[in-house]
Amino acid sequence: MRTLLLVIHIGAAAAWFGHKLTIPREIRSSLATGGAVAEAMVQRLSVTARLGIAAAVVTVLSGIGLLWSAGWTASAVLGVGIMAAVGAVAVGAGAARPAWVGLVSAVEDGDLALAGAFGRRFARFLHLENLLWLAALAAMVAG
Repeated sequence: MRTLLLVIHIGAAAAWFGHKLTIPREIRSSLATGGAVAEAMVQRLSVTARLGIAAAVVTVLSGIGLLWSAGWTASAVLGVGIMAAVGAVAVGAGAARPAWVGLVSAVEDGDLALAGAFGRRFARFLHLENLLWLAALAAMVAG
């Protein structure tokens, strides 16, 4: 059971991190083109966002399962990894999500300059989320 949880945890974590790698470039290039391309980008990235949210939830739930299987014991380093993962979720939900909503709204209103500003803000939060994710990974491997 623990091995299955570990495989699920690693796969979900990889999807959570990997799905975001090309988003900032996708936003920049789509907004530079504008029009229907920008609108299509919103649709594509909405699907991507659902994947990322699902992957984050599965990562957290499988991590809880792994802690449960270990008798709820974790080293201090593993604790740091858990806090970094929780921080990544908080940045995603509390900061990146509102920037995404602003980006979508601006694209729908046809205001590509405002969409660009929201896109840059969104990208910064994705980078911060990725940094926290990498810190969590380093702690998980070290722990």
